[in-house]
Parts: sequence; structure tokens; C-alpha cells
Amino acid sequence: MVRATPVLTVRKVLNITYQSVQETLLGTPETLPTSEPATPQVGYTIASGDLPSFSITPYSKQWLAYIYVAGKFVTAGTLSWRMKKNGSSVRPGTASVAANTYYTISAFFSNPSVVDVLEIALWSNQTDSNWDYKAYKILFNRPILMNKPRLLLPCNFTGMDNRPVLTLGNPSVQATGVCIPYHDNKYLYYNFTSPTNFTSLYAGSTYGFMILQYGDYSKANDATANTHASYRPYYVRNAVPTQIVMRGVQVD
Repeated sequence: MVRATPVLTVRKVLNITYQSVQETLLGTPETLPTSEPATPQVGYTIASGDLPSFSITPYSKQWLAYIYVAGKFVTAGTLSWRMKKNGSSVRPGTASVAANTYYTISAFFSNPSVVDVLEIALWSNQTDSNWDYKAYKILFNRPILMNKPRLLLPCNFTGMDNRPVLTLGNPSVQATGVCIPYHDNKYLYYNFTSPTNFTSLYAGSTYGFMILQYGDYSKANDATANTHASYRPYYVRNAVPTQIVMRGVQVD
């Protein structure tokens, strides 16, 4: 009997560089309309320069777009919004906002492509509500690093960070999502936000070997609204890998 011996690739180091977040704080807040506007107040067209870059080109991956919008309600009321992609509705939403309170929408667009136009339209049932802040960031998701060597032995997340980091206005983080490992398209019921080592992970064709919580595991093509008396933006972000060290198992 011949015992098969796995043949491992050389040690590979994937460094991920994320582009700077795009932030805008208006000098003068804009009043929200009382019905859905024909032209959304916030829109971004995904450009290749917005995408993370890699020291080793992954075999495949997906993108996640994070868009933030924030403003203030003077009179208590209901904030409404609609997420759009290339002019088509993705998801509407509403939230109650107390008087003299800031709101922040954290919107997550799943698996967009370069040249896609992502927009958010806002309106209020009060005449004295406004918006004055927007931001945009692209993260990466569901990676498959190599084609045939889908089994990574080991797969070590040696660098982790929390993105995006917003700086304009008076920002504060409401929640940070986790990184979730997958093995052969199966959720391992484990998550992490700091450097973590795995003995092995198999990158399945659907989920790769990792997905992000916000924008994929939860709130895919959806948004969350948070309110605060003083923080604006008061936002949701996610832990993301900045370096992965691995070896692949060679197959015929």
C-alpha cells in the first residue's frame, strides 16, 4: 500500500491594503424633503481605485461597500431611506428619531462591482430634519486565494484591523462586526476580531474561507440606523484581515 503524502506550496503571505475612507461633512446641513426625492442625496460610483489591493492576487473574492449617512432631527419624527443600486431599489427602511438627536445610517451593499452606482435617498415626516455627513468604503469578502490548492494548511490571520475608521464630525463606534471562518462552505460557529490561527481551512466555492459579519452574515444589502444625542456619525464597522499567512495543499 502506498501512502499519499500531501505536497504543500511554499509559504505564502497575503497582505491586504485598504484604500482611505471617503468622508464628507457639509459646511451647512441640507434639509430633508418630506417625501422620497427623485435624486438621492448620497451616491458613489465604484472605481477600481476604491478597491483593496493585494500582495498576491486572490483567485476570487467579493467586495462589500459600506456607505454612511448622518444628520439631525430637531423635531421628533420618522426617518425614511432607500438604498439603490444602478437606479433600482435595493432596500427601504425607516427609524424613529427623538427630538434634538443625531441619526446615522450604516448601509451595506453586498457583492457590488466596479462602475456600479450605489445611492441612498433620505426623507423625513418633519420639515426641520437634515443631513450633513456621508462616507464610503470598500472591503473584501469570501476570498479563495488559490484555485486547486483550496485546502490551506495552515491558514493564519496574522494581521487584523477594524474598518472603516471615521474621523469627521463627532464619531463613535456603535458596534464592530466579527470575521467568520468557513470550511468547505460550512460555518464553524466561531468568530474573531484579532489575529487567529487555524490548523486548516478549505475554501469552498460559495463562501471561500472567510466572510464578514456586516454586509454578508447579517445585514446583507440592508442598513442599520443608530441614534445618539451627541455622536454623529454613530456607526457600525467590521474587523477585517490585513495579513494572512498560509500554505496550500497541491492537488492534481
